[in-house]
Amino acid sequence: MELPSKLKDNEYLLKIRPVSEGCFSDNEYPTGFLAKLTAKGELQKSFAEWGVYYTWNYPRNSKPEVLPITLHVEEFRSGWKLLRWRFGQSRNWAELLHPNGFTLEIYLSNFLDIIKETTSVNGVLEGEFMWERNKLIKKL
Repeated sequence: MELPSKLKDNEYLLKIRPVSEGCFSDNEYPTGFLAKLTAKGELQKSFAEWGVYYTWNYPRNSKPEVLPITLHVEEFRSGWKLLRWRFGQSRNWAELLHPNGFTLEIYLSNFLDIIKETTSVNGVLEGEFMWERNKLIKKL
């Protein structure tokens, strides 16, 4: 994909790591990574390096494969589901299943604020939400 020079507010670059490529993963869904461009119109370093096969995934003298980048339009959707949470070094995260079938993480504190005011049935949030920079926003 040729990178756009600018993204709209609801447009993100998306990489999806299929389930079979995750190392030490118990994830049953593909993992997504959404990102914006830097102020210079370049890929964020963390996004550019994410999803590359690591040394234990490919033979020593072969070239690592890089996941394709697609343009993703994020809009309010129903069907967001909590899968699990994890504790990081500086932040804690809630892992959610995006209605489009891949996982994303949001700040656990954001998820806890949402769950105080939102009904959930078997982990599925009722209402329409959209992801925005590591947070989930509820449609009013």
